[in-house]
Amino acid sequence: MTFLNAILLAGAAAFLIPLIIHLLNKRKVITVRWGAMHLLHEVIRQRKRKMKIEQLLLLITRIAIPIVLALCLARPVLTALQSLGLGSSSLVVMLDDSFSMRAPAAQTTLPGGNVMEQARQDMQTMLTDLPKGSSAQVILSGGSPRKLLDQATTALDLVPKKLSDVPSMSGPLSANDAFQSATSALKDSPNAAREVLIVSDFQEADWKAIADGAALPALENLAKQEPKPQITFYRVGSDLAENLSIASADISALVAAESQPVGLRVRIKNHGKRPWQDVAVHLEADGARLRTARVSLAPEGEAVLSFTHAFDKVGDHSLSVRLEGDSFADDNAFHSIVQVRNQLNVLLIDGNPGKDPLSGATDFLDIALTPHTTAAATLKDLIRTKKIDARKLREEDLRQQEVIILADVQRLQDRAMKDIDKMVKDGVGLLIFAGPECDLDWYNREFYRKGEGLYPSAIKGYARADSDSTPARILMQRFTHPAALYFNDARGGRLQDAEFRHWFEFTPQGDKVQRIFNLDRNVPLMVEKKHGRGRVIAAATTANAEWSNLPLQPFFVPLMQRLTTYLATEGSAPAWQLVGTPIRLNLAKDLLNAEYTLRDPTGQTQKLTPRKEGDDILLESPPIAQPGIFQLTRTGSDKPTFHAFNVDGTESNLKALSTADIQKIATRHDASFADNLQSYQKLDRTRRHGSELWQPLLIALLALLFFEVLLQQRIAKG
Repeated sequence: MTFLNAILLAGAAAFLIPLIIHLLNKRKVITVRWGAMHLLHEVIRQRKRKMKIEQLLLLITRIAIPIVLALCLARPVLTALQSLGLGSSSLVVMLDDSFSMRAPAAQTTLPGGNVMEQARQDMQTMLTDLPKGSSAQVILSGGSPRKLLDQATTALDLVPKKLSDVPSMSGPLSANDAFQSATSALKDSPNAAREVLIVSDFQEADWKAIADGAALPALENLAKQEPKPQITFYRVGSDLAENLSIASADISALVAAESQPVGLRVRIKNHGKRPWQDVAVHLEADGARLRTARVSLAPEGEAVLSFTHAFDKVGDHSLSVRLEGDSFADDNAFHSIVQVRNQLNVLLIDGNPGKDPLSGATDFLDIALTPHTTAAATLKDLIRTKKIDARKLREEDLRQQEVIILADVQRLQDRAMKDIDKMVKDGVGLLIFAGPECDLDWYNREFYRKGEGLYPSAIKGYARADSDSTPARILMQRFTHPAALYFNDARGGRLQDAEFRHWFEFTPQGDKVQRIFNLDRNVPLMVEKKHGRGRVIAAATTANAEWSNLPLQPFFVPLMQRLTTYLATEGSAPAWQLVGTPIRLNLAKDLLNAEYTLRDPTGQTQKLTPRKEGDDILLESPPIAQPGIFQLTRTGSDKPTFHAFNVDGTESNLKALSTADIQKIATRHDASFADNLQSYQKLDRTRRHGSELWQPLLIALLALLFFEVLLQQRIAKG
């Protein structure tokens, strides 16, 4: 047992007062002999024994009263848990640093403070309360979980200092990944007693599925560790109920020609219960405001606006849309980079040229990539194509090409394949449409080469939908690939209208291969992999109408143009990235010793230097912590590149999980829950020291006082 107010135990010395009074008042007995005394001896003996017992009980009661009162004031607690080593402990904090933690806080003492600042304040108090010798580590859990410190530290004052430099601008919290990181950090804990504290706003978008019963295997494994760690969910809340945001924005072209209109379709979301009228939405290009539209939003409603703009100068340009009106402005803008080029060179290698119009393997592709030229229109096409028979391919045909497209090519000559392999590694894009003429054995053996070659996937075989069965269609889901984002809105084209009667069955292996589109037969239609500084996309169907009606669909033109421009620009900056991710560029080998300057939207700069990673030269920045346009300039060059960063739209719905749901998660995993600092401190004292005993001691004190009164009355009556 220990005492929270041990100094007050000195009050127990007050028991001497009734003892001294009892001793001072003890009377001396004078014996007087008389004749009939012998008749009362037995009665007096019995009465005297009874009085001694009552007096002794009264003395004990009066001595006990000040002792019990002193114990109550000293607040004794059980110390059974100290035998497990909880005198000093190892604390691992899973701190949610996602974008939603920037919302205004409900309890912070800082004027205008946000949820993250409240969390830092509370954590500082929690660390101060830890016993001497305890260690702490923080897992920043937004986006990709990462450690705040290289290793756990016993210098607990270091943690708040480090946290003050951490902005809350990461992506959505992935609870299972965060718990895996916490488990890893816990293994390095120096103390036997271990605690895991989850500090979050418990945004419903991140936690609702778990509250509804979704598995959380990393937490289940964490709870099974021996010795078992104490697990606590700690909520810090926001008082922001209303929020407007730009939920998504789709740009019509990643690369544009001079004076070619670029479309921007913007979806604005009202996440609150109040309606908004005449919200101003501004279109900006290269930092200058061009025009303003106004929109009204119903409670929890949304609206879609479309803008167009044409750039008349070659180079990188920024295109932004910004709304006004609410108090949480961090998600009120969307930024993108548009590359304006004179032309983009694409080589079409036709493995099965046709004699009739639209019968060749690349005929539909040629029209889709150069629609204005084909129609003899006055508008200029960005893409310039060159078509060549695969059997007549020469080395000079490959020169100056930025994207190479193979259509129904049976096989490549060794020299041509080596040249294309080198070009892709240097940043050229490659798009491959298989077809009935391709040699499957060669594709798997030489083109794929167990994942080491150019081709992204092994081909299991050939599949078909019989004429009397339903054709395969593109599986409609939320697309995440940059070239496919435009088709998340049905106005971009109804991809599900395409019908596929024949296709190759890909068997992609490894996490380096990404599926772009899937068929509803649970097989991929298009897959992609990185190869050196370039990328390769393979389609499981033909580029003409032989295996599907895909080339006959209206969306075929924007789809092919977006795939092509994506491949042509993959070596440069993407159109935009999410806040919380770094700028990461593959550079030419002669730039290993170059120096770069990165300027953020506020004008702050930092120096970056490339590093060698395997055979690649990589330039990587720290994770970007704010949205906006960033400018990257190589020392000695006057041509900067621009990089756009936006917040994740799923973080804009600030609705939090209910207390009952958080408690449900905690109960299911044998954890505790606290929603303010006081309740956490009480919970921590109980777990660390044991249950406080002052409440039962107070009841005992009242009982002693009541017993003392009754006993005194009994003695007085004689």
